[in-house]
Amino acid sequence: MQWNWTAEKAAQWSVPAIEAPYLALRWQESRFRDMLDNGCGPGRHALFFARQGFTVTGLDLSAEALGYLTAQAEAADLAVNAVEGNLFHMPFLDGSFDCIMDYNASYHTDTSGYHQAVRELHRVLRPGGEVYLTLLSQNDPSFRAAPPEAHTDRYTLLHEGGTPHFYGCAEDFDTLFPGFSMAMPPREIRTCGPGSAKESVHYHLLLKKESL
Repeated sequence: MQWNWTAEKAAQWSVPAIEAPYLALRWQESRFRDMLDNGCGPGRHALFFARQGFTVTGLDLSAEALGYLTAQAEAADLAVNAVEGNLFHMPFLDGSFDCIMDYNASYHTDTSGYHQAVRELHRVLRPGGEVYLTLLSQNDPSFRAAPPEAHTDRYTLLHEGGTPHFYGCAEDFDTLFPGFSMAMPPREIRTCGPGSAKESVHYHLLLKKESL
């Protein structure tokens, strides 16, 4: 799925997530350096982590979003490597990164696609590295209220326009993230978008790649 950044102007996409400062401190203390903002969009996290001294790569399908990221980085005198590519087949070598931010990104797919995305996260992360990701929860009201024909399998819901979204459940985390351990207990968070009463429910996970 490629997001329409021309139509999406919400201020939330320029402000780092509330977890970003904690992750920056945690990863600095772990001496992590090379950071990937996966599905970076216009780069709210890429720019934030570059300001914290990380060597940052932003990956996205949208050339428009990456152009915005590059312009913002240059204006702030920040070095960010903006890469146009697919998060299901990342154009990076194995073990390229110490840490990854995957915020509202990889779940825009069906079940097989999500498994592939997780395999790619594991592949490009170094042993002992960490990935912070968000995942739609099956407790989300949209998932629970959708008619049967909108579900293509136990985990996948077709949104407006037929776009698949993967919804996880906590009981499957052990099999969903092979080769990873939980670096902290999962959190399930309910939020409403700016100016909207529509509720969404996401898991927030910090995963550590198991060492060889």
